[in-house]
Parts: sequence; structure tokens; C-alpha cells
Amino acid sequence: MASLPPRALFTQLIDDAAVFPPGNYSLSQAIERRSARRGTPAADFVGPLLLPPRLVDDALADHSALVITVVGRPDTPVEDTVAAAERVAGSTGHSLAGVEVAAVPGWDQVLELAVPVAVEVPAGAAGLASLPDIEQHDGQVIAKLRTGSTPATPVPATSELAAFIAECVRTGMPFKLTGGLHHAIAHAADGEDQFGFLGVLLATHAALTGGDVSAPLDGRDADAASASLTAMTETDAGSVRNFFTSFGCCDVLDPVHDLSALGLI
Repeated sequence: MASLPPRALFTQLIDDAAVFPPGNYSLSQAIERRSARRGTPAADFVGPLLLPPRLVDDALADHSALVITVVGRPDTPVEDTVAAAERVAGSTGHSLAGVEVAAVPGWDQVLELAVPVAVEVPAGAAGLASLPDIEQHDGQVIAKLRTGSTPATPVPATSELAAFIAECVRTGMPFKLTGGLHHAIAHAADGEDQFGFLGVLLATHAALTGGDVSAPLDGRDADAASASLTAMTETDAGSVRNFFTSFGCCDVLDPVHDLSALGLI
């Protein structure tokens, strides 16, 4: 049997953003899909259900035991995110895994919840300049960067994502990503270049070991990426995942299918 990469590289790597674009599943569909995955090998790779504040009350009315992260977009008042997270934390049968907010004035209100917090920063110099403010807070605070395009923002340049990863590693700041990382390997889709999540894992390892952080992000050789991951030790995997904590994906089975097709799981 061929050797496999450490499973720890992929465990709880994919946060369930089913209700967010471009998936746009209904809440009931998202919950049904989670229930269908329960007990399957795919469940091992999937993290909490990401929900905007407006869907929290409906989710709490569901009888399924949900692990929820409340996500406040840049245009969501921080107070709304905090209030929704408090309702999850105080609910019966459900649990609050964390909160995500944008790096806007007052974002630090969410620290009172005493749960992991991801703070979204913009790509480029402005985002890098925001990191010291995030780093100064005690507790489980990490940085977040959007790697998919929105109507207001393009996919970040390779140099911008590489600089973000390198700076997070340099300063000891864990990070997560969201958007665009549906597949394992960098590729073009709908006229845009998209990053692959294997490239991010390898770029994080490069940042930790003094390598070229940009090259893996642009790499489109699936065999080469797979070989590099398979060569990692359990210690390597733990170090990489201590920094690259997860990424949000609207259809969590897309990356799982890619891992299976590449023979990595």
C-alpha cells in the first residue's frame, strides 16, 4: 500500500460554509448534509458550521446538535455578531466553536465571549498593517484572509497571499482562509486563477522552513504536491496546522473528493 501524508494535515481542515455564496444552500439543506456525513470518513475533515447572525435563531430551533461558528461579514454590526454568538453559547444541545469578524472598529468586543476568534483583514499592505493590532490581544485570536473574489474584492495576488502567510508565521499568528479554496491544486475557474488548499499547506511549511512561500501557491503539478505532502512527518503536519488552522468552503465534499482522487486519504 502506498504511503499517505499524515492525516493530521487534513483533520478538521474544512469549515462548513454551505449557506454562504457561491453554494448558497438553505439552512435546512446545510444541516441535512451535515447529518448525512455524520459517521462517514468525510466527517473527520470537516469543522464547524459557519452561520451569519441572521440564521442563528433558526439553527438553534433545529433538534440536531450543531457545532456553530458565528460569522460577521465586514458590513455586519459587531453587536449583532456578539448577540448571536451569546445565543448559541446559551443554547441547549448546541455549542459555540468560535466567532469571525472583520477588522473594523470595535471588533474586540467579541473577545468577551472567551471563544476562538478569527479577525478578517484585507489583502495586501493594509492587511499586513492590521496584524499587529490582532496579535496584541491575548487568547485564541487568529487572522483571516479571503482568498476568493467578491463583487468588491478580487482574488488576492500570489504575492499578497504569500506575504500574509509569511508574516503570520514570522510573528507566530495562526490564520485561516476563506473563499476560493474548493480544490486541492491551483487552477483557473470562471476566468479567475484560484488557489489550491494543498498549495497553502505547502506554502505554510515553506514559511516555517525558510523556503519559497510563493512557489507552492502557484504550483499546478498535483503529483509533485502530493509527493511533498507525503514526505512530511507527523511533526511537520502539526507545525503546519498550528498556523493554517482551516479554510471555509461552501461544499466541503469538493476538497474531500480531491484528496481521495489524489490518493492522499
